Amino acid sequence: MLKKMALTLLFTTMVFSTNVAEQSQAASETAMQAQTGDQLYPIEVNGKYGFINGKGKEVIEAVYDGYGYSGVSGGTVYVEDHAAKKQYYFSSAGSELFEYKLRDAGILYNDRALYATQVQNADGTKATRYGYIDSHGKVSIQPIYARAFNFSEGLARVNVGKASGYINTKGELVIPYRYSSTSDFSEGLASVVLAFGGKYGYIDTTGKLRVTPRYDYATPFSNGAAVVYVNGKYGYIDKNGNYLLKPQFSMAQPFSEGLAFVERNGVTFYINKKGTKVIQGFTAGGLFKGGLAPASQGQRYGYINTSGRFVIKSQFYWADAFNGELAVISLLDPNSREEIRGYMNRSGAIVWPPASELPYGVTKLQ
Repeated sequence: MLKKMALTLLFTTMVFSTNVAEQSQAASETAMQAQTGDQLYPIEVNGKYGFINGKGKEVIEAVYDGYGYSGVSGGTVYVEDHAAKKQYYFSSAGSELFEYKLRDAGILYNDRALYATQVQNADGTKATRYGYIDSHGKVSIQPIYARAFNFSEGLARVNVGKASGYINTKGELVIPYRYSSTSDFSEGLASVVLAFGGKYGYIDTTGKLRVTPRYDYATPFSNGAAVVYVNGKYGYIDKNGNYLLKPQFSMAQPFSEGLAFVERNGVTFYINKKGTKVIQGFTAGGLFKGGLAPASQGQRYGYINTSGRFVIKSQFYWADAFNGELAVISLLDPNSREEIRGYMNRSGAIVWPPASELPYGVTKLQ
């Protein structure tokens, strides 16, 4: 009997997920492209969670109640045991590292993970404060922060009061508390806002202002470019703040492998950094990873190469960009019409769920 499987690719399931949800997607995407080691992928079987490796082998048995996952090659993961009120951290190879109190800590980034605790104020009231544990589960940075975020490129943005600054992995304040809004570092730069309601600019890892604040919104750098928003339109800048493409798009994705999916005047297409239309005829498109990107011309998704040709034909109900060796895809069971989510490798073979649990004939996709 087919086991229904749903994959929710959350970066964390900890109690302070509102902080983690604000982590920059582009920074995570950059990390995903640095294929430096093993990688694990979350699976769900009959309401329980575990992890497989890039070949589809079950490395952490799907017997747990929840999980935490960064999506980074070589990154750690954790699984939750609600009965024991613990979460167990594993290396990317599947070796157990340490255990921690359930939902009091998040995913390790740069060998540091956020944790939350209750502290008592001078007036007797209690407040939540954030600190960091190391890769052994030991406190490395004391919980003194009213807000805190994951490390990225060796720095994490934190708040003691209303203003935000950046600390290093030793807990040293390296960029002072002076910003109303901050983002994670990506490719050596982070977008910041000095005053509430102000414009966005970019600083480097020393805190030096590299791009003068002048954008209504600014996203992390990816592939040497950043999407910025000005007067209701999106454009792209380089690391000096010069326009690669002036604001003209109603939708703009980050550049990946030299291409970006955009919309202008109701028409969607891929462009290069000169703004030339390189791939046309698609109603939906995603990021290129290793030469492949999910794309759709209508009702179904497939994977195209950088020439715009389908390498894996359009047949999926939904498809995500590749993360390492695997991509999340969604099919409809031809018999029940229920949605089946799983993982596919770059050859078009479904590596999870196992072939024995798939509908007849659904094993290889070309």
